[in-house]
Amino acid sequence: MTEESETTADRFLHMPAYERVAHFALVDTPAVRRTLSDRDAASVLGCLCLAYAMEERYDEAFAAGLRAQRIARARAADDPALLGHVLLNLGVAHCQAGDLERGLAAYLESWTHARRGDDETTLFKAGANALLTLEAGRPIGETEFPFLQECRAVFEAADKQPEAARASRLLGEALLDRGQVADAITVLDRVLVLTESLGGARSIRRETTRLLLEADRRIDDPADTPPLGPGALREVRALVDDGVESALRGIVPRTRTCFSRALALLERRARPRERLLAAFLLLAGGRLAFHEGDEPTTIEFMRRAGQEVELIKPSQAEWVKVHAFDLDLGALRTLARNASVSARERGSRP
Repeated sequence: MTEESETTADRFLHMPAYERVAHFALVDTPAVRRTLSDRDAASVLGCLCLAYAMEERYDEAFAAGLRAQRIARARAADDPALLGHVLLNLGVAHCQAGDLERGLAAYLESWTHARRGDDETTLFKAGANALLTLEAGRPIGETEFPFLQECRAVFEAADKQPEAARASRLLGEALLDRGQVADAITVLDRVLVLTESLGGARSIRRETTRLLLEADRRIDDPADTPPLGPGALREVRALVDDGVESALRGIVPRTRTCFSRALALLERRARPRERLLAAFLLLAGGRLAFHEGDEPTTIEFMRRAGQEVELIKPSQAEWVKVHAFDLDLGALRTLARNASVSARERGSRP
């Protein structure tokens, strides 16, 4: 090639992958290289790194990515966003090749430089990719833990609820592993709030509920027990609604399962509405178990119901006995709704 190329960096960035590969050699051609600034060259090489990775040509991907990284690091003080972009693509290449450790390290550094360079596009991609890598089983150490704290705040401030929920779930699990049970409960409850109206969030809600129940089991001193948060109580309401609908359709086993799961989440109940709801669920669950011929469950639920009834006002105790015995599902739904609304109001106070 002897003449100047008319290929601009902007056009190159929008080329299909194979066309980018065809232009890779041109970067080393003096006539073409003179048309590119260091920033453009690093951007082009970074995109080429990603293109090679998508084609599973990993040696070439790393060669392009590392060249881009060297150029970008030399400019990092003045252009941190460029280094963030290059590291993001290099992280993808490492993860595509199966090296999650190096991939995660690249994503975390990309996150740092993208924040410094105020590059939201790269920031959100690096954060989401780092979360995906951590969800694949990478350990949460001293570097990853502060990232999760920062990441969850950034995504929530940007109203990106799916990513904020994923970061919160990972952070809650990390707090639980560190023995910070009360903090873990608060963060995990927030996951349930964030995912309440999200489609496809069933698996993260199920895992969050499991972690909340594990956190409840680790509480040693009842005096240090945090109150039930809005997320847990909204999940209780959803389970009660599901159980009631199943009862109306005659699916008693499903109803019993929903009521039992709701009771498990109510383990830390402390407020009158929550105790009244728990007593109702225990009495109703005991009656359903009796009609199913499940004597052990009937006895256990009735024993626990008796303990719960002793802790509420006599007038409330009589009311709950009458309505639960009649399986007043409308009254049960109202109790669950009131507990959920009360928690939401508490959560909205400054």
